[in-house]
Amino acid sequence: MSDTLTDIADAAEALCDARQHAEPRYEWDANRNKKPIAPHRTIVPGLIQQLRDLAEEGSASGDETGVRSVPDSRPPGEFDAVALIAAVTFGAAWRAGQLGLQPRDTAEANIRAIVGAASSIDSDTQRDIRHELTSWRRQADVILGWEQPPIELVAPCPIVDTDGAGTPCGARGSLLAQRDGTGARCVKCGAAWDERDVALLFEHVKRYTEASKAAAEKARRVVREQKAEQRRLLEEAKKRRAEAA
Repeated sequence: MSDTLTDIADAAEALCDARQHAEPRYEWDANRNKKPIAPHRTIVPGLIQQLRDLAEEGSASGDETGVRSVPDSRPPGEFDAVALIAAVTFGAAWRAGQLGLQPRDTAEANIRAIVGAASSIDSDTQRDIRHELTSWRRQADVILGWEQPPIELVAPCPIVDTDGAGTPCGARGSLLAQRDGTGARCVKCGAAWDERDVALLFEHVKRYTEASKAAAEKARRVVREQKAEQRRLLEEAKKRRAEAA
């Protein structure tokens, strides 16, 4: 299976399928040293169902069966959850229709059908599907509190060929990096960097930042010199007027 199809399958599984979650637990010994103990394990539904639970006012974060829908720190009734559910539901149905698939009743069913058809479609469409599913997954993780929001990198996207015809991206404000430094992506062109090559992106950001600082300092120096020259000319003009008087 190609990396693209693997990414599609992984994102779909996170969105649609229940999984086991291990909540870390710790205890302190007599010397007040913190030591890990066996984690508390629960079954959580897929991210789409968690979004539904979060969007419903008064939804519980757990029950006697040990099922925990969303992290306890997040309040129910999130507007962002409602908006993302709508986007996923519409987007999955639209993509299924584009692929000529029979529409299903739920977003999860449409996504599973899309995954089933992904191996038989062209690579460009596969990449589009990967971008859609991974984007929904990242947004859901942030809304539900499983992940912290990414950090915006202050640099234009360095991708020089977005369509195979040499069209550069260069978008500003579109680079988002994971807080642990293990990955980044461009939300404009869909380019992604993982642990293998994200250091190259960070080096690009560093060079851009240093160049921007140098250009800004040069501009400030030019302004200072221009103001100094204006003051000098003004003083000379005052001196000439005084001598003429």
